[in-house]
Amino acid sequence: MVAATGVLVAAVYYVYNMKATRKTQELALKSQELMLKSQDQTLQTRQAQLFMQLFDRWSGTELATQYGKACYEIYPKCNNNPEEFNKFFYHSVNEQFNPEVFVTFHQLTLFFEGVAVLVHKGLVDIDLAERLFYDRVIWFWEMMKPRVLSVRKSFGPNHLEDLEWLYKEMVQRRVKAAN
Repeated sequence: MVAATGVLVAAVYYVYNMKATRKTQELALKSQELMLKSQDQTLQTRQAQLFMQLFDRWSGTELATQYGKACYEIYPKCNNNPEEFNKFFYHSVNEQFNPEVFVTFHQLTLFFEGVAVLVHKGLVDIDLAERLFYDRVIWFWEMMKPRVLSVRKSFGPNHLEDLEWLYKEMVQRRVKAAN
């Protein structure tokens, strides 16, 4: 009888211990889920903050002025032709330095390459970047492509590689969405 009682107590203890272990595991899993959800919300908040900083920079007077000069003043002088722009830009920077042309395209290039790097590295969601910058990225890359390819011959294949990647990704996403 003592032996049977011992076995019964051990069995009850084992069942109780198993229930407690299962409950502890469930609580740990719920805790992990909450922590992951919190981390995801933190990441989304940081991405939103970074995106808003880009948006503020884009909508600021300085960059808006440079974009306006590029779109409505400088590029039309080249008949909106990327090859003519390449020649014009080369002449304006390398042969007869024109700081206005250089600064305009230098700032735009750095801005768009910066956006592309952030998207490529997953720090800014491509959906957000596409919604705000799609037309501008497409226009800028297509205008600058001959210039970039020319520069790559001298300085290597990595020049503006993230901007080219973003351009291709955005075009690809639009094609998929249209189908």
